[in-house]
Parts: sequence; structure tokens; C-alpha cells
Amino acid sequence: MERLTEALTLAVADACREPVTLAFSGGIDSALLALLAARHSPVELVAVGTPGCHDLGAAESAAARLSLNIRLRETEPRAMATAGRELAAAIPLSPPEVEFLLPLWLVARDATHATLLCGQGADELLGGYARYRRDGAEPDLATEGAGLRDRLPAREAALAAHHGRAIACPYLDARVIAAAGAFSVAERTAAPGKGPLRDAAEALGLPPELARRPKKAAQYGSGSQKALRAVRRQRLTLTLDFASPEVAHAVAAATQPDNAGWVTVRVEGATLHAEVAAATVGSLREATDDFLACAALAADVVE
Repeated sequence: MERLTEALTLAVADACREPVTLAFSGGIDSALLALLAARHSPVELVAVGTPGCHDLGAAESAAARLSLNIRLRETEPRAMATAGRELAAAIPLSPPEVEFLLPLWLVARDATHATLLCGQGADELLGGYARYRRDGAEPDLATEGAGLRDRLPAREAALAAHHGRAIACPYLDARVIAAAGAFSVAERTAAPGKGPLRDAAEALGLPPELARRPKKAAQYGSGSQKALRAVRRQRLTLTLDFASPEVAHAVAAATQPDNAGWVTVRVEGATLHAEVAAATVGSLREATDDFLACAALAADVVE
């Protein structure tokens, strides 16, 4: 436990040599980062979510408990969905990744400071996800953590860089990873999850009511998943066969800038598979017409 608290303290201190903006949800991961960051540099707390969502209330109460100022960015579902399309167009992500990373995208877009602090890695490293506790589950936390670190440059770092920010993820610091590895998988995944982190947070001064808060995933707590899926309720699958794989790949590349977020494409040989999504049947027809017009023009140009 001493190694873990020391590692967390040093990792956050190294990330906070300059003022930082923290993506803040009020859960243990971001609350502990806020507590430690405030000891080293000015920290801007930003919480995002749809009106009435869990995270805005949790973040506001946690910031008050920590005596820190916070900026609440309440975003209407339609605006949230629009931001999701912008994220999907900017960075190659799966739909679940867009839902999960959308709050961080909005924080990065509105951040005041050049460094964006986030709590990515805490759940993978310290056993936070509920799926780790399902019957028959055999979680490999080392592999999960390594997988997240491998994806970080293409996801979180790219997301921050798109808005001119640098990303800092103290939970993925090598010292924190080593200290967490001293605890057994059972210790880390036992309900409600992240037991060692919760104990370390209390030892570092985080109020118990924040250290013991239940987990709420970002896509649920912020309302981003609900907002995005509402505008993708109607779906249509298309299969387009072209003269060659080169034409299919060119059409996929040409159509994505305008259709990302509405249309998901996959190429197999000379065949392009597309799924069009929209909120209503009428908007689905419009989106499909737009996509097919783009695809037809691109195919003509390439051929």
C-alpha cells in the first residue's frame, strides 16, 4: 500500500509541472487525481454531460467536497450527438469507443490548459469493471493494461492532440503499474472493485464517501451513449460490389470524411459493406441518398 500511494503521488506530480485540465466525473479515479493534482499546480476541473445526467451532479458534489472550482458543461443530446460525429470523423474509432471517449473529447475541446489529465487505466489496472466479477470470469489485468497502453497513442493521445493538448494518464505510469501488480487479481477485482485504489485514496486524504463511490462508466454517467444511440435508432445495411478492391478502398476513403458518424464502412475484396444509421426513417433515407451519391461519384472518378 505504501508503494502504491507513493507511486500515485509521484505520477501525478510529474504530470502536473504546469497547470492542467482534468476530465472530472466525481468518481474515485478523477477525484483522487484532482486531490493530488491540486497539491502541485492549478487544476481546472471540467465535467460534461447531458441535462440531469449522473456525472454532472456527482462531479459538482465531489468538487464541493474537495473545495475545488469546477466548470460544468451541460450539453443537449442533439449537440452531444453532433460532437460524436465530429469525433468519429477525426479519429478512427468503433461506435462503443466513440460513446466512451466522447466526454473526454468535449473536455479536450473546451480545456483551458495544454495538458489534459485523465483517469484512463484505473479500471483495467485495478479491477474496476463489473465483467471481472461475473461467474467464470478469469481476468488478466496485466494483458488488459498492456492493451490499453498500446491503444493510447491512437485514441486518447490522438484525441487530445486534435485539440492541441497533451494527454497525461497517471494510472498508466510505470511506477503505478508495478505497485498495482503487487496486489493479487482477487484483491483488485473483489466487489465493488479497485479495493487497493480505494484504500490508497483514503490514505492519501480523499474523503471516504468519494473513495467508496460506486463506479459509473463514462458513456452511461455522461449520457453520451443514450444521446448517440438515439440518433442512430434506424439502420440500413448496404452491400456494394465494385470492379476491383482498389475501387472499393478508394470509395471507402472518399466517402468517410462527410459520412463518418452516420455511415460505418468495411471493405472485403472488391465489396464495400456499409451501415447507415439515423434517428428517423426520413433522416435515414436522406443519409443513405447522400452516401450513395458520394459513393457513385467516387467510383466514377476512380474508374
